[in-house]
Amino acid sequence: MPGYEDEFYRKENIIGYTGALDENPTVYFRNGKTFGRITQDHSNPKNIGRNKIRLKEDYSITNDGNEGKAIEIYDGAVKHRSRNAFVTIEGNEDALPILEIAIEQFPNIKPKYC
Repeated sequence: MPGYEDEFYRKENIIGYTGALDENPTVYFRNGKTFGRITQDHSNPKNIGRNKIRLKEDYSITNDGNEGKAIEIYDGAVKHRSRNAFVTIEGNEDALPILEIAIEQFPNIKPKYC
C-alpha cells in the first residue's frame, strides 16, 4: 500500500531536522514551494507521522532569535513552533542515512488529519 505523498517524502527533499539525531528527530522536507515534515516522536500520538504537504510562496524555516527553537513561517505569520532547534542538512549530509529511515517507518499521514 502506498504511503501518503510518496513522491514528495523522499530523501532528495530532506532539508533538515529538529531534535536529537539519535532520538527520532522530526524530519523536514522541501521541494520548491512545497514543504512538509515527518514527526517520529510526540507526546500526542495523533501528531506522529507525515504532515500534510503544503504549497506556499513565502515558506521559510529558521530558529527563533529568542528561544532558539525552529519556527516555520508562511502566509506572513509563524505557523508552527518546534520543540527544538532546526539543524539544516547542508554541512550535515552524514545525517541523511539516519533521517531517511523516517520515510519508510512513517508512511502514513498523521492521524490528526484523518
